Formats: sequence, structure tokens, C-alpha cells
Amino acid sequence: MGMLTRLRERSGGSRARLGRELHAAYLDVRRVASQLRGHGARVPYPALTADFGRLADQADGHAALLGDEIRAMAGNTNPSDTLLPRDGRNHWERLTLDLADLESLQRRYTELALQWDVEFPATATTFERLARATAAMSREVRSMIARSDPHAAN
Repeated sequence: MGMLTRLRERSGGSRARLGRELHAAYLDVRRVASQLRGHGARVPYPALTADFGRLADQADGHAALLGDEIRAMAGNTNPSDTLLPRDGRNHWERLTLDLADLESLQRRYTELALQWDVEFPATATTFERLARATAAMSREVRSMIARSDPHAAN
């Protein structure tokens, strides 16, 4: 038995590795949803409050899709399992944090789709859909950044 085979067996096999990746992505997207909601509550431009809410709802939908994938692999999601949202000193900094987190999620989804496309094609398709949807969310946040004052006090 080769070293690579032993290492794979210790890590629980590909199904277990995918389950861990799904869970990590699930936690991150839940954190981003909470973060967007919190940032929307502190936005100095009332017209953007609804945009943040919509983006947070989309992120919640992504978490639900990942939760479905986790449950399909005989795993469970724990609603109390959360990561703390990031916060910024002002509106512009919060937007840049949101953009960085969304872009990070998009990269992760793309990498996971490529990594698992042979062994788990249905899950890879879900990751591809999430990558496209997250890219659209990033574009919206980038547009908000372009229209925002970097020195906004709130």
C-alpha cells in the first residue's frame, strides 16, 4: 500500500473530504450572509439597505444549497455552528470586506468544481452555479463601492 493511499484512507476518503469542503464553504457563506445583513443595517445610504438585504438573502440561498448537498452526503448542518462576521470602521471599508469575501467564495467554488467534477459531477455543477451567482453578487458590491464615499462616517 502506497503512502498516498494510506493518507487518503486516514482522511476518510474522497466523500469525507468533500463533506469537509462543503461544510467549510457552508460556514463561510453563512458568515457572509450575516455580515451583509449587519452591514446593511449600518449603511449611510438608505437606498442601499434593500440591496444589502437582497444580497444577504441570496447568500442564505447559497447556504441552503450547500446544506442540501451536505445532507445528501448523510451529513447534518448545525444552525448554531457559525463564524463571526467581519466589520469595518466605515461603510466603504465594510463594502471592501464584503467584496473580498465574495470574491474569495467565488474562487473557492470554482476550485471545488474543478476538484470534484469527475468524482461528484452533480456537486461540481452546484459549485459552478454558486460561483456564477457569487460573481454576480461581487459585481453588485463593486458597483456599490464605485458609488460610495470612502470617507463615509457610518
